[in-house]
Amino acid sequence: MVSCSSFLAETNREFVGYVWELGGDPNGVVLVRWDINSVCADIYEWQPNLISYQMQASGKVKVPVSPKAHLSCGPGQKISSIKFASFGTPVGSCANYSEGSCRAHKSYDAFQKNCVGQSTCTVTVSPEIFGGDPCPNVMKKLAVEAICT
Repeated sequence: MVSCSSFLAETNREFVGYVWELGGDPNGVVLVRWDINSVCADIYEWQPNLISYQMQASGKVKVPVSPKAHLSCGPGQKISSIKFASFGTPVGSCANYSEGSCRAHKSYDAFQKNCVGQSTCTVTVSPEIFGGDPCPNVMKKLAVEAICT
C-alpha cells in the first residue's frame, strides 16, 4: 500500500512532496524537483470583481470597471518574455493556449511594454488596450503566459 501527498510551497513556488510507503523498498523512491518558470492569466473582458461591484454600488461609476490581469513571478524572478498573449477567443489552458477564431493583433504589445523585466505587472483587460475590438458582439477573454527567470 502506498500513500502519497504533495503541495506547492508558497514561499518559493516549488513543488514539495513526500511519499510514505508501507512494506516497500525505500531505495525505489525517486525525488524530482520542478521549478515553476511561467505564470498565466485567463480572464473574461467583463469578469466581475469586487472593486467594480463596490464602485457601482456606491454610485461612483455607472458601468463596470474593466478587470485587470495580474502576473507575478516567484521571489528573485522577473518576467523575461511573453510566451503567449491573445485577447479574443483563445482556447486551452496555461502552457497549452492556442489562438481562437479571433484575436486582437496587439495582444502581445501591452505585456511586452508593461511586464517584461518586471517581477509583477498588471494589465487592464479592455479592447482599447489591445488595439480595438477584434470580434464585435462576441464575449472576449484574455489568455496570457509569461516566462519567469
